[in-house]
Amino acid sequence: MIGAFVLLTLAVLGVMAYGLQLLQQGIDSGITAALQDKLAGAGWLQLNLFRLQLVLMLACYIWAGCWVYRVACNVRALGARGLDDSPAWAVGWYAVPVMNLVRPLRAMTQIWLGSEAPARWQKLGTPSLLRVWWVFWIAGNFSYWFVTQYLRPEHTFEGLHTQQVLLLCGQGLNLCAAALFLLVVTRLTRMQAEQHEQQQAMPAVHASSLADAFVA
Repeated sequence: MIGAFVLLTLAVLGVMAYGLQLLQQGIDSGITAALQDKLAGAGWLQLNLFRLQLVLMLACYIWAGCWVYRVACNVRALGARGLDDSPAWAVGWYAVPVMNLVRPLRAMTQIWLGSEAPARWQKLGTPSLLRVWWVFWIAGNFSYWFVTQYLRPEHTFEGLHTQQVLLLCGQGLNLCAAALFLLVVTRLTRMQAEQHEQQQAMPAVHASSLADAFVA
């Protein structure tokens, strides 16, 4: 699902770049009937892609929340102890203003480290992949907040061009965040599966309890 969002965002970026090119033509050469028709077509396509992107984004949020909850349960089944956030709060922090700037990253970091080394995760440092993903996630969300709060409808080529550039930057940030999160999902899921396989090779009574609790 996140892969589909990444592909759709690439399509949105392509349409937006085309619209930006048309607006630049309007700034350089002035409006013509042909250019106006092209802008109308590009605007219609961009708007409908935005709507589809919003629906897919909401679906991705639901899927990602379920995934975070599952891996938070799994890391406990693997034997990690002392984690600060329950599986429910690992998801819930995303909806708490201000706290959602730092607490989701802490929860995800502890899940990652607990999956990597359940018995000694407190001694490990935050993976750089998680740091980079979080920077893009925050930057992308702030860009959308800025656009919705401060941008107003424009009626000049220059104003529309500036607005399109800001929207394009926001889309680029969110594309990077989505691609990085997809990488996080892939690596963390594989890490937990490998840790589970290793622990199942242990004495039968212990492996049985892990198999009952772990969700692949």
